[in-house]
Amino acid sequence: MELVWRVVQRMVQGLRISIIVLLFLIIPSSTSLSVANVEEFKVESTSLTVYRDGLVHVAQAIIVNETVPYFTLTLFSNLVENILVTDENQSILNYEIIGQDITIFSLGCQNVFLKYDTTALTRKEAELWTISFETPYNLTLTLPQNSVLMDLSNIPESIRIDDGKIQLTLLSGFWEINYIVSIIQPSTFEISNLNVNPEKVQVGEAVTISVTVTNHGDEAGSYTVVLKIGQAVEDSKTVTLGSGQSTIVAFDVTKRVSGTYVVTIGDLTAEFTVLTSPAFPFVELVVASIVAIGIFLFIFLKKLKGPKVETILKSNPYLRDEDKKVIMFIAEKGGKVFEAEIRSHFPDMPRTSLWRLIKRLEKLDIVKVKKIGLENQVELKNREFSIF
Repeated sequence: MELVWRVVQRMVQGLRISIIVLLFLIIPSSTSLSVANVEEFKVESTSLTVYRDGLVHVAQAIIVNETVPYFTLTLFSNLVENILVTDENQSILNYEIIGQDITIFSLGCQNVFLKYDTTALTRKEAELWTISFETPYNLTLTLPQNSVLMDLSNIPESIRIDDGKIQLTLLSGFWEINYIVSIIQPSTFEISNLNVNPEKVQVGEAVTISVTVTNHGDEAGSYTVVLKIGQAVEDSKTVTLGSGQSTIVAFDVTKRVSGTYVVTIGDLTAEFTVLTSPAFPFVELVVASIVAIGIFLFIFLKKLKGPKVETILKSNPYLRDEDKKVIMFIAEKGGKVFEAEIRSHFPDMPRTSLWRLIKRLEKLDIVKVKKIGLENQVELKNREFSIF
């Protein structure tokens, strides 16, 4: 696709040149004179950017009469390089240089952008730099970063600082400006305040390791913070800092093996200890739980056994001895027995007497009798007080 685009651009440029040639051949001289009277172009803006090594980058934006096939502009020097001429569509335009003049073939264009570099505008004596030029346009001149103005041939329209660079707005005419470029220290990084928190952890717990990184240089730069534990690289992070900036870089580390670990970042060292987690007393806890539950049940059941019989006896003070014995027996059996079991437990009590005893307890609302099959079941009432 890029190749096709370049081919199309070349075809357009070739067409422009062909049209220019045809105009020269076809248009009468009178018409040429009338075209010459038309304003061909107007320089909309000009900027000169000076670099630390004295190189000057020139950038100009030009408004062009689209009916004019070409126009000629005077360069700031006849020693130029890296020339680039484009139109409003970023298409490359053809040009021709004779001496200090450049002719740009711009038929059909409305805007032309001219860029080039030159080293002919500056000179240096010892530490003092000088830039001098003649300009028919107002322009903006930007000096290198950390420059100091020493002298100017004229008073500029304005002076301001933009991102550490002096920027001058100059009117048309001759200019000579003296300046000094301060030495820029490259980015220099310092590692400080190594911190390990906490210094003692259990196996599987995280430790946060942090340091402060500071750029003491004049230029921005990037630095990679490398964390070593023992002799092995554990982790790394890259930070970018401007001049004088600081930041905190932190790492989270988790170890599964107990022991003491040595931490190294740059020239700084520290350490942290991973402790063995105490074994969970599972067996002991189970045994203790069983014993506790047994004691609780024993006390609970003992309380249930006593209070039930005692409550019945207190509520019925005129009970006979044999009544009390039967009630105690039923309670010991869980509050529910068959009549045959009572007869078996009290063999000396006649069957008719036992039955009258049970019916008497039933009338006193102490027991209830239920027919199950061919047998009678005797059950203490209010069984929530039974021993089970």
